[in-house]
Amino acid sequence: MFVYTLNEVSRGRGEGVRRHRIARFESAGDVRVMYVSEDEGSLVVGEDLSGPSAVVAYGGEERRLRMEFSVESVAQLLRVLDEMGEMPLRGYLSDEGHDIVDLMDLCDANGVPYTYVGLGPGGGVQFRPAAKG
Repeated sequence: MFVYTLNEVSRGRGEGVRRHRIARFESAGDVRVMYVSEDEGSLVVGEDLSGPSAVVAYGGEERRLRMEFSVESVAQLLRVLDEMGEMPLRGYLSDEGHDIVDLMDLCDANGVPYTYVGLGPGGGVQFRPAAKG
């Protein structure tokens, strides 16, 4: 079980899945929401995007991006953030200068395994399975 200090708790789509909103950013017609949830023992870090930038980047008005971490990967990620002198994960996600792609880059550079999924309203899906760290 993962424990966080959170701003807001809302129900996710899955049975018993709780999404915890960490931050909401608005700029130039774009809205970006960062959240975490627990799904079958894994930590999910997500970013919901909407607005003109989503259209340019993904071809649709909305996009949901998710990174899923095993318990072992979460521990490894928190160690990496600590060693880099970064803030805890909640602080990292609350910083408007960081988005999910930055977190993916950080994990890739430090061998932290995760699974990535991108979902759009038109049925477009991106999937990248976890690699061994």
